[in-house]
Amino acid sequence: MKKADFPQILISSAAIFGIGLLWYDVNVKVFDTVFDILSVTLFEKDDEKRRIRELEEEIIRREEEEEEALCGKDAGKTD
Repeated sequence: MKKADFPQILISSAAIFGIGLLWYDVNVKVFDTVFDILSVTLFEKDDEKRRIRELEEEIIRREEEEEEALCGKDAGKTD
């Protein structure tokens, strides 16, 4: 019958645990990266379109206010 070598078992267990921890860390980073890429690809296009539309509306509103200020016209009056 073979005798159990305690230091060898301890070293082997620590090595297996370290490799498992490293493997887990790599998998978590891969999952986070893939999730970020998918969320940008699938979901942020709508948010980006909404932000662009809001910026365009803000630019148009500011241009109208500048025209009104330069012409001295009220907001409700038209030619």
